[in-house]
Amino acid sequence: MTTNGHAVREGYRWIRADLHIHTPASEDYAEPNVSYLEILQEAERRELEIIAFTDHNSVHGYEKMRQEIDFLQTLERAQRLTEDEQRRLHEYQRLLDKITVLPGFEFTSHFGAHILALFAPDRPISLIEATLLQLGVPPDLLKHGACSVPDTRHVTDAYEIIARAGGMVIAAHANGPNGVITETLRMGTSGQARIAATQHPSLHALEFVNFYTDHEKFTSPGFYNGKTEHYERRMFCIQGSDAHRLRRTTAGDGNAWHKHGIGDRYVELQMPANTFAALKALLASSEFDRVRVPKRDQKQWEVDTMRAGQSSERQVLRGNSPEALDTIWRDVLALANMGGGVVIVGIEEQGAGVVGIPHPEQASELLRRQVQEQITPQPYITMELMNYEGRDLIRMEVRAPETPPYMSRDGVLYVRRGSETVVADRGEIIQLCRRAIAEGASSPLDNGQDLELPRSGVEIVSAQKRAGSWLYEVRDLRTTAGVTRERAQGLWSYAISRYEDLRDGRIDIQSQVKWRGRLGLWRAYRQGNRTKYDLVHRDANGVIDHVFFGVSDWGLGEGWQALLSERDGDAIEQEPRAFRDDPPFPPDLMNGELPSPESEPDWGERRYRWRGRGGLWQIQDAEDGPRFDLAMKDKEGTSTQEFPSVPRDKITDAWLSLIRVQRPRTGIEVVSMSNDENGEIRFVFRNLRTGEVSNAPWRLQDIEDGTVRQYAARMALQDSELDEQKVRWWGNVGYLRPMRSQVDLVYRDENGVDHVYYAARRDELAGEWRELLEEFGEL
Repeated sequence: MTTNGHAVREGYRWIRADLHIHTPASEDYAEPNVSYLEILQEAERRELEIIAFTDHNSVHGYEKMRQEIDFLQTLERAQRLTEDEQRRLHEYQRLLDKITVLPGFEFTSHFGAHILALFAPDRPISLIEATLLQLGVPPDLLKHGACSVPDTRHVTDAYEIIARAGGMVIAAHANGPNGVITETLRMGTSGQARIAATQHPSLHALEFVNFYTDHEKFTSPGFYNGKTEHYERRMFCIQGSDAHRLRRTTAGDGNAWHKHGIGDRYVELQMPANTFAALKALLASSEFDRVRVPKRDQKQWEVDTMRAGQSSERQVLRGNSPEALDTIWRDVLALANMGGGVVIVGIEEQGAGVVGIPHPEQASELLRRQVQEQITPQPYITMELMNYEGRDLIRMEVRAPETPPYMSRDGVLYVRRGSETVVADRGEIIQLCRRAIAEGASSPLDNGQDLELPRSGVEIVSAQKRAGSWLYEVRDLRTTAGVTRERAQGLWSYAISRYEDLRDGRIDIQSQVKWRGRLGLWRAYRQGNRTKYDLVHRDANGVIDHVFFGVSDWGLGEGWQALLSERDGDAIEQEPRAFRDDPPFPPDLMNGELPSPESEPDWGERRYRWRGRGGLWQIQDAEDGPRFDLAMKDKEGTSTQEFPSVPRDKITDAWLSLIRVQRPRTGIEVVSMSNDENGEIRFVFRNLRTGEVSNAPWRLQDIEDGTVRQYAARMALQDSELDEQKVRWWGNVGYLRPMRSQVDLVYRDENGVDHVYYAARRDELAGEWRELLEEFGEL
């Protein structure tokens, strides 16, 4: 017998497992109020038969679940269970008959690499905690689920200790942050050390993130197939969810790294039973064809997100009942009036149960015929059969090729109101009609002011995000596509900056524009000896649809001229900073010289950073960890008491809230530098605007000339040992190399680690970073 090309032994079956799940016992868990019963219920919903609780440096999550079950069983024996407690106990018993839950932990090794340790369910908690103590986790942190624990054992030592204790050893997210591959590259260790970290005899498997994404060597599962020189041992390569919540959240919500839910990334194992013994025997064998990693596409993630309650007015879930199938055309009509959207047929909206479509061909034909018969004008729909959790679903994508309104054959208009399809009310009908007028020919609402483009200045025509960078299409007497903010200069740089302020809601343009009909003057400013204007145009609904930056008064049409003549007496602003002769990067970037006043010996300076009565002078590195120089003012603020060299374990949450500072929202951080096997330096970057970290390390020669990334790499080489005499410190934040429009920022975190943020734009700094420059008179 074969399944998807994999032969199945007699008496064996494919078992779905997620071996990397966190619980509220981890300090960074995103949903601390989730119960352990809810975690098991979600595992059942995702058809998992083996899961592992792997909290940070702790087995306390598994312990708390067992304590709850033991307590309920004690009450049952004493016949003291309430009805709700009886229900919970029976639900636990039902789920644990189906799902094997392995106790374990995610250990943080000495240099930061994470390791999963999994044990048999009958392993005493005390013995698992004894293993954690051997690994260097302090007794007072055993129940904390702490992400960071200092002075623990090294990676290979940890492998051996866990294996001797009877545990399975898996390198967690090996090619991601805090993975053994990434950390060995970052530390620049020898090739032998990297081989040991991924090939050690005690290591059972490597867990990968983005399993099917192309990677460079070291970071791809295919690299560990036993055919690579020096990496001759073939490894089991798996994936796990690393779930810090029940269900997947949207990418922009909270910590993007912890967006996955239980079972989002799972592995399938061909075994005779869902037991620890069967799993350990498999991973100790060489039967690699008994492990497979299913590939999920973006449309399946979309369904996950909709089921998790993230659906919007453009997303609809519908079941397979005759009543549902007969009314889906209304959803299609409503989505067309919204401009388009998606309907997933085969999932119940209430409870989000996956019921599937028993006869998808007949259902598809019915849905297509209903749309054709019931809706005018005809929306454009595509239907796609997709398999989801073992059932067939129909995915309908709706587009609106013509301007709304769309209506039913009996003249009814449907719209989406929140998550419901409803009959449009009077206000909604008026809005649809206004939109039709605005997108059609000119009308009396236009006040006779059809748009006439200025003959100078620039307009941001479109923006799209590719590979973590925003690309802009700039109209500048000609249309130029693919412009990045980092490459733009002068007027283009200014236009992109203002456009991003509008896009991200940092400017309320409506309150600043002075209107004449549909034409508006946003601002006038001096550039050299000429006056330039930022002009806007609004449609018939009053929605701004064009913004023109840096327009000269020559060649303007009659309507624009009339607008400007009415504003002759208004104040004219000073020249925007982006126009001044300050290039986007230091002029001597290419020769690697520092563009800072390093010749001035008194450049560096240090001042207290206060919040309320508490103040931070500095964080110093010491043999036993970071030390903090703190101070407190009395209630009247007249005297100050200093507390020098406070150790990390004495720092309370109140002090941590002062010490911790969010990253700026602009610039580039060099996350790590390391030497590859050829001795070449490789860089990993974080784009602070998007928060995205480059998937694979970059070589300096592969970085595009003149980019902020190249500047950051070259400066990072010089800042590898930060010279504090060249930093102006305000507590644990500081800056160096100030330029006219940009600045390099420094942050020393609670662990004494320095982070340098290169080429941060001054005009976008906020919070402590803006206050830092104000403190030293730089703004």
